[in-house]
Amino acid sequence: MTTRDPDPPTLLRAERLRFDRYVLDLDRGCLLLDGNEIALRPKTFAVLHYLIENVGRLVSKDELFAAVWPNLVVTDDALVQSIGELRRALGDDGSRLIRTIPRRGYRFESDVSVVASIGQSSADAAAVSAASQDGDPSPEPVVNAHHPLTFFTKTPTGWRIGLFASLILAVVLVAGLLWSGVASDWKFLNVLGYGDRSTTKGPIIGAKPAIAFLPLVNQGDDSDREYFADGLTQDIINALGRFSALTVMSWNAVFPYKDKPASPEAIGRDLAVTYLVEGSVRQTGDRVRVSAQLVDTRQGRVLWSGRFDEALADVFALQDKITIQIVSALAIRVAQIEQRRVFAKPTDNLEAYDYVLRARPAFQHPTRANNVEARVLLRRAIKLDPNYAAAYAALAETYHIGVSMGWAESPTAALSRAEELATKALSLDHSEVRARVILARVHILHQRYKQAEAEIERAMAINPNDAQSLAGRGNILVWLGQTDAAIEALEQAQRIDPDLNAIDRFALGLAYYLKRRYDAAIEQAELNLRETAGVNSSRIVLAAAYAQQNRTEDAARVVTEIRRSDPTFDPQEFGTKFLNAVDLERLHDGLRKAGLYPAAASVSRPKQ
Repeated sequence: MTTRDPDPPTLLRAERLRFDRYVLDLDRGCLLLDGNEIALRPKTFAVLHYLIENVGRLVSKDELFAAVWPNLVVTDDALVQSIGELRRALGDDGSRLIRTIPRRGYRFESDVSVVASIGQSSADAAAVSAASQDGDPSPEPVVNAHHPLTFFTKTPTGWRIGLFASLILAVVLVAGLLWSGVASDWKFLNVLGYGDRSTTKGPIIGAKPAIAFLPLVNQGDDSDREYFADGLTQDIINALGRFSALTVMSWNAVFPYKDKPASPEAIGRDLAVTYLVEGSVRQTGDRVRVSAQLVDTRQGRVLWSGRFDEALADVFALQDKITIQIVSALAIRVAQIEQRRVFAKPTDNLEAYDYVLRARPAFQHPTRANNVEARVLLRRAIKLDPNYAAAYAALAETYHIGVSMGWAESPTAALSRAEELATKALSLDHSEVRARVILARVHILHQRYKQAEAEIERAMAINPNDAQSLAGRGNILVWLGQTDAAIEALEQAQRIDPDLNAIDRFALGLAYYLKRRYDAAIEQAELNLRETAGVNSSRIVLAAAYAQQNRTEDAARVVTEIRRSDPTFDPQEFGTKFLNAVDLERLHDGLRKAGLYPAAASVSRPKQ
């Protein structure tokens, strides 16, 4: 293994590190393959650099979090996404170069050498070359090449702002054309708005402005009303998401920043957004007061600020005012039909709205108990307002979750109830996105894939930023046998909403398994089970993936857990929704190797 030169100043000048077929250019901040740049987000680049600095050594997840996300509380999703992005960027080399050490961390496995950079003297280059050929008895890898985050942690604020302004000047010019209407006919080339990536070759013409609405800070005296501040934030995010000219980060993406100090620049880099909104809410008696400001994350400049004081009874009008002022501040041209979608009033009954807000947390990480509790709250909301479409849609979701998690005593009856409630919601409000997504998921379970696709397309036409719709599309494509497209849709959903729900994370893990990306499948399954222990379907994928990697002890341990948690599990039924017989056989092959599927059993044909 290549080790560092004993002369530290030489490596401090080294700006390019070669491994396998790739070059990590630290000066330009990009990854190169045969001279061509491979786009990586800044945090993903930092993860790769840190792994290379510690080549051959086990790097724990906690160590990576401390190095790449210092002073921030983030979930495992952030790291899993970065590792997944790296493996995709490295293609077939990804799993070989970046090894997952189960429940411990990662190890980078490759020879690493320093490549002479422009401006480096011939003598220095020769010395580095000699060091890389002769080796050094020191066991440490190359660690003195400057870290890509060092500049941002050690350089004065003014310099940091100047650097960011320089990097995205061209993007600003293009965005100005877009906002003024000159670019209104350009096709959007990047729906996620990662326009500030340092690794892109140039500005992305027509990229949508990307925005994050941070959780509103509850400044009221009653801490029990925290859910109200969160619910108000979620509703404004949903309203902004319906403007097709914006890319809006989901609630799960911004939640890690709740009550956590971080600069707009840091949040902009972490979430790959150009704008963010931050603010506070105070409820006093029958009045609601909200203060908010829109910030350009590249320069930390406030573009707009507003203070609102409304009667609690006018809380929906308050949401509308905030939404339209943000959009106006961005000077986005908004079609009238999108305005009508945003400003539809969900209910006249504030108590019913309050019950819906109280039920929402149960959908993030469902358990049998909180799913039942959410159902009680939503029925109360419907009793207060029998025409509240969102309450019917959420209640439908509780029944779908019950079936998907294996909690329903009669899955057929529960699915029928979910379909009935979702249809009722749409009869009250045809633009209720969640109802369309749930209806599509019910169609999937009944293998009515054309109907499912139609509902998802309708949902995405209403809210193109809805992660559940994107993930729903990915679910459909998995069962249709379009695995590459399924992974693309699910990963896109994961970028908008890092905290995918248990059903969608299972689908992503299954898709990875079908593509023989077993490390990625294992990561998704293990993460899913840490977040939601009851998702037995991920245990099944985990057992199959372990078996394919000949990790017999791990596979046997998971098989024992499957049989304990679900004694009625039928391996010959699992996966029969596949329309592609090859996919079904690939799954059964892993289950056979794990000891879950009878070796002599014939291959079941997918139901038509």
